[in-house]
This record gives sequence, C-alpha cells and structure tokens, in this order.
Amino acid sequence: MPPSQTSLWLHTAAAISVAMGALWLHLRWHPLRREFSEGWDFVTGLPWLTVLHAVLLLMAQFSGTSHLLGQLEPADLSTWQDLIRPLFTQTLFEISTLQHSLLPVWPWALLLPVALSHLTWRVMHFPYRYGPRRQRPVERWLLLAVTVTSWAWLALEITRLVHLMPEWLEALRLGQRVIFQAIAMAFSQIVLLRLIIAWIEPQHPDEQKDLGLAFEHTYARWRSIAGLALLDLLILLMQDTAGSLTHWILLEVIIVFLALPAAIARLSGPLSRQGMSALLAWRRALFALLGVLLTGLFLVALVRYASATMLTLTGPDTWQRSVLLPVHALVLATVRNWVFLASVLTLFRHGLPLSSARGHNAS
Repeated sequence: MPPSQTSLWLHTAAAISVAMGALWLHLRWHPLRREFSEGWDFVTGLPWLTVLHAVLLLMAQFSGTSHLLGQLEPADLSTWQDLIRPLFTQTLFEISTLQHSLLPVWPWALLLPVALSHLTWRVMHFPYRYGPRRQRPVERWLLLAVTVTSWAWLALEITRLVHLMPEWLEALRLGQRVIFQAIAMAFSQIVLLRLIIAWIEPQHPDEQKDLGLAFEHTYARWRSIAGLALLDLLILLMQDTAGSLTHWILLEVIIVFLALPAAIARLSGPLSRQGMSALLAWRRALFALLGVLLTGLFLVALVRYASATMLTLTGPDTWQRSVLLPVHALVLATVRNWVFLASVLTLFRHGLPLSSARGHNAS
C-alpha cells in the first residue's frame, strides 16, 4: 500500500535528520576534515560563485538540460528499489565530473566569443607574455580563426531564436555548439582553479585582482587548454551517447584524467609535462581522493534525494514548486562547490604540493 503524503513527509524528515546527524559525526572525525573545513570557508567567502552556479543550474534546467532533478524525476521516490540505482549512478558521475566542469557549460558557453576575442587581442599584442616563447604565425592565425568562428556560431544561435534555419545549417550549429561548449568547459575550469590557487597562495588582498590574475594565468596556458578542450569534447560526446557500457567507459576516462585540469592550472609548461604531473598526482593522492569522493557521494546524494522528494510532493505545476526550484538550485550549488573545493584542496596538498610546483607555477 503506497504511503500517504503526510506519512511520506514524516518518513522523509526523519530519514534526512538521521542522515544529517551521521554526516556531522562523519565529518567531525574525517581524516580530511581540514580540506572540508577550508573548502567550506572558501564557499562562504565567495558567495557570488554559489549564486552564479545556482543561476546557471536554473538556466540549464529551463533550457532543456535536467541538472536539478536528473534521473530522479521519473523515479518512484517511495520505493528504494527504483531509487537507489539512478541516485547512485547519477551522483557518482556528477562528483567525478566536477574536476572537469563545475559550472554547467550551457548556456555559459555563449560568453566564450568575448573571452576568445580578449585572449586573441592579448596574445597578438603581447606575444612573449602568454607562453614560454613567441607564438608562431600559424598559431596566431588558428587562434584568430577560432575566435571568428565562435562569433559566427553565436550569430547562428541568435538567428535560431528568430526563425527556423535549413537543416544543414542547424546541423552545423549543433556541431559548433558541442565544440565551443568543450572549449568553454576547459577555459572556465582553469579560471576557477587559478582562483583557488590565489586563495591558497595569496599575492594580493583584493579579490578583484585575484580574478584578474586568474584570467591572466589562464591565458598563459591557452595551448594546454586547447588540449584539455579535446578531452572535454570527448567527454561531452560520450555523455550524449546512449548505453550503460559507454557511460562506464566515460567514467573510467574521467577518473584517469581526474587531475589533469588541476595540473594545468598549477603548473606552467607544455601539456606533456602537465599530463605526466597529473598522473603522478593521481597516484600520490589516490586514497585521499577516494575519501573525499565517497563523502561527496553521500553529500550530493542526500541533497538530491531531499530536494527531489520535496519537489515531487509539491506537484508538477504549482507555485510551491516554482518557489522551491531556486532554493534547490542554491542548495545543490553550495554542496557541489563544497565537494569540488575539498577535492581540489586534496589534490593540491597530496598530489601537487607547493614544494614540487614552486618552480613551475605561475604564468
């Protein structure tokens, strides 16, 4: 016999209360409680990042990507047999992908042409500043071509809102969207990681200067970001491919290259050196990362289950649901930021320590 709404509310509140108590005890004696504590300090110290994250989650939800509910929306939340598998798999993929893409890449990618234009202008005017050597002419032309193509893609996205396009033009738009999403995914992730490095190793007390430096250091790694974008493109293409086997292969790819964005942000130099450092960091920090990811798995799964239950009980088309969606986005963004920051601090301290990066760090 299915439970009534009242009993489901009571059971859900009791389950969440017990889970929160267990989580508090778990974090109190967690071997990596320092990383979780300082990660939370970073979350509370930069509230704009949480708000931006929540807004992007909502925009992605309304644009057709179910970031908020995911696979839990069609599931029967009162039956654990129907719930445990989608909740576990969705959360496992989510926390593993955080190291490659914290912020939802769409519609964030629409701002990429502006960033690419600024990068191209800076590289052409200061050829020795953004890299260990002067850019070759072919590199500068390729960078300029990518920038011009990104503006053409943005024009296609805007045109699509006005009227229908021919089938071949629509296919071109969709193909370009995936490519520029991958570039935006790599670029924004390195900027975030450089912000965290500026927080760990402060050079200026002004937050705005930290953000400006984060962009400068990211520009200096534009060649490595191009290589990271190819990996992110593979991740995006495999995410859109149906089949459980493909998804598990994708998970293995994500885990193997888990430390690559952090290594690119932490170290300067060629991508080959950064990739080798990422593999060494992954080996050194493996057990510490597993501890953070397991706790993060529990945290995100708890938030997703609680939010999905509340949203399901309010009904699909009610004012309560409209009120709870932004709250759900804000809570989910806070927890995702917390888990991401704890795992990044773990990577930097156990896999890419300051002593080994001091000689290669900065732009």
